[in-house]
Amino acid sequence: MLDALNITKQHINLPVETKFIVTTLDGVVADKPYALSKRVLEKEIGNNHKRTLDVLGFQVGDEHLDRSTTVLKSDNSTSLCVAVERPYPLCSYYTAAVGTGDGTAGNAAAYYTDTGFHPLSGMYEPGNIKLQSMRKSAIPSNDLSGTHAAVASATVNDHVHTEWPSVLSEQLKLLNEQPYADSLYYHDMKLRFMITGVDNPDNNAELPKASNHRGLVRMVILRPLSRRARLRHEGSTNTPLANYAYAPNWETDLFFSKKRMLGGAIDSNMEESDPYGDIVKSYGLPASTAVKGLRRSEDEIVNQNSKDVHFGHIVPVSSMGVEYDLSPFQVMTSPINRKDYSVIVDKSFHLDIQHHGVGSQRVENVTIPFRMKARFAGRKAGAQTPYFDNETATIADDVQYADTDLLDVTLDEPLNMNSKPLIMFMAMDQKLSVEVEGYTGISEC
Repeated sequence: MLDALNITKQHINLPVETKFIVTTLDGVVADKPYALSKRVLEKEIGNNHKRTLDVLGFQVGDEHLDRSTTVLKSDNSTSLCVAVERPYPLCSYYTAAVGTGDGTAGNAAAYYTDTGFHPLSGMYEPGNIKLQSMRKSAIPSNDLSGTHAAVASATVNDHVHTEWPSVLSEQLKLLNEQPYADSLYYHDMKLRFMITGVDNPDNNAELPKASNHRGLVRMVILRPLSRRARLRHEGSTNTPLANYAYAPNWETDLFFSKKRMLGGAIDSNMEESDPYGDIVKSYGLPASTAVKGLRRSEDEIVNQNSKDVHFGHIVPVSSMGVEYDLSPFQVMTSPINRKDYSVIVDKSFHLDIQHHGVGSQRVENVTIPFRMKARFAGRKAGAQTPYFDNETATIADDVQYADTDLLDVTLDEPLNMNSKPLIMFMAMDQKLSVEVEGYTGISEC
């Protein structure tokens, strides 16, 4: 039918990021075509040998920053504490040195921080001309059409052959009537990882010869679960209020095991006779060898402000974690907390059987299924014109009272993609170097 009507649907394979911030022998540098794992845990296991745990991760899409909100007391007047929602790990980043530079990626004055996790683009690229032409709300590039006059400013004032509205009120009406008016279809993200062991005991006096092995690696692909929102009504005024729990905390909620009690290995300082000795809690990854991992503590704060959307739920304060004392093997084999994280892939494997240590390698192919129609919110709005009671007042550009012109910049974050996948590698007694290639299949709707 589409062929008969001469209608074509465009498709693009959007490539992923292939350059990362890494820690080398010369310091932390950027734009390397590989990513290196970060050592987060070391334990003595006897005979002058240490067991180690390395972690390397990739967060699909733009990096997710922490969200901090003030929690008020039950009287809804004064502050009680600050909730910090951190469902993803902190990704590697760059910052300008004090007093010099602006911190841009190509600025020599910038310095970098390697956290072991990296943002992996490939979800949406605003500068991609073909991707922009596939959006119903976007202003097509002049390179693709000769019917569009050049836009000198961010505001679209020239005539544009498009069915999309030019003012915010009409855009909102359209999206309310047709929620998928501005949408793209996401197929699968296909990735290939070249994993190589880079620990060489012959060149590192701190590494025992026994670490020259084929390497045990665990690969986990997961995504934080979105919280179910419930609608309740306030009794006195019958005002409808939304209610939902806070997002999971990466530092304390990643792992959960009923076999690992607090009276056991998870906390060596707690006696078996302790009244809380048999309570099972979730726990997370250590951030580095100098910072121990955290588990959920018993000192919990409950949101008691009835006007808050998180009323009745445990507040994720920054001090809610307590240090644990697990070994690299115990963390490596810990089950994912499936109440807070959805697991797409969880597998363990050895690097190849032909080489050892620094020569060990493996190619791992990964498919992350999206298979969904992603909704977008159209174009960004400019400055709203003032409202006049006097109907005879004139307003520039013939914009209606209290309405807003739409800019030529689209809103590029999908409205119905609640969370982004995270690919994490955990390696025991082996440092990893990983090269990435791949793409995301996206089609016009």
